[in-house]
Amino acid sequence: MLKARRFLSEQKYIILISIFLFAGIYGLNYYFPITLDDWIYSMNADGSRVSFADIIPYQHAHYFNWGGRSVVHAIAQFMLASGIFLGDIINSIGYVALALTIYCIANKNNKVNISLFVGINLMIWFLVPSLVENIFWITGSANYLWGTLLIFLFISFYCSAFLNNNLKDSRIKRIVMFLFGIIAGWTNENMAVAMIFFVICLMLLIRKEKQVMCKWMLFGLLGGVVGCAFMLLSPGNYVRNIVELNALSSGGEEPAYMFYFYRFTNILKIATRYFLIPSIIYLVLMLLYLKFKKDNDNRILFLSLLFAVTAGVAILAMVAAPIFPERVWFAILILMFTATGLLYANLDFSVILLKVPLYIITGMVTLVFFYSYWQSLNDFRRIHDIWAERERIILAEKQKGVKDVVVYGRFKASDSWFVKPKTGDIPLDSVLWLQNACGRYYGVNSVKIFDK
Repeated sequence: MLKARRFLSEQKYIILISIFLFAGIYGLNYYFPITLDDWIYSMNADGSRVSFADIIPYQHAHYFNWGGRSVVHAIAQFMLASGIFLGDIINSIGYVALALTIYCIANKNNKVNISLFVGINLMIWFLVPSLVENIFWITGSANYLWGTLLIFLFISFYCSAFLNNNLKDSRIKRIVMFLFGIIAGWTNENMAVAMIFFVICLMLLIRKEKQVMCKWMLFGLLGGVVGCAFMLLSPGNYVRNIVELNALSSGGEEPAYMFYFYRFTNILKIATRYFLIPSIIYLVLMLLYLKFKKDNDNRILFLSLLFAVTAGVAILAMVAAPIFPERVWFAILILMFTATGLLYANLDFSVILLKVPLYIITGMVTLVFFYSYWQSLNDFRRIHDIWAERERIILAEKQKGVKDVVVYGRFKASDSWFVKPKTGDIPLDSVLWLQNACGRYYGVNSVKIFDK
């Protein structure tokens, strides 16, 4: 009890910020409408709404017919089946849990660091390119926010063992880590590969530092490999890859190696857009760390470099994927933010010339964040009101017996760079599967939306 009180006393500011963070994320979640794949994952084949009892049979069908991400898609359906209110609460808790997990890894064995926790969230807010799809769109959140959370919780045990030279081992821990490894490895293709790479390298670092290799580490790694294999070898994955490759095909026949060459060069171009600024921030922190590090513990440097290299591995793993949407950058950048956080947390802040400029920069960016959040919230309110009016029209037309509903008036997001995250309307005027999915959700054949 005394330890718990001491912990709460020391962490009270982090807890307070986490509460405000939850409230802020929930506020945006509340106003974001159900869209895209959420329509599909909310419905059974017979048109009824998905319940908790439907999740396992639905995922069985999904595994064999479309994709292998059974764990994260089950999470998506769980949140959708929970209802909008509870689903938004669960999703908001997931974001706060991820931010705290990153903070705990980066700040391991250090005193409370408020600027680090704030900085982690500022980097996520301003540098993640598709925050709406990663956090507020339920299906996207399950795939990327929750998938990343599971992976980071899993590797946090290895990071803690590495930094603390933790030699504790038990049969229960081996079983738990094996099962946890399966779950973490069964989340997202490129990140599962990156996770396995990270764990193997960290175990080699543990050997290099002449630490004892616990058996739970091996069991966790084995579980990760098994989970990743279940995902990659799913019959549905092959179906989805064929569909996506056919959609990209121009009709000509090219050698297979040319496809991967094009993918590699294209990914390098994309990386200059999304990975350049985080890399510059990391390199600046690396220079500051090498000059103003708190102590000579090389494990911090090794672990930070491993996170950064793993981010590169996660990027290269996307060469094997037919498409590389913006939302995939979420987990890759989280790896980079953790690498940066490790360096920041272990700077010697007794040096005034280092401390003052970093605190000023963090404070200024925080002020920009408050303006950005308020403008983003206004955007979310507008699209919420627009979708509420659309729903009223769709249901009214349904009552009249109209099966193909047409709605006029589209939403346009604010143009300001400070409005982050940006959200946009859905092109229901041109995409047939979206028209049909939205129609099934509301009990009609299709819904189309046009400009006035």
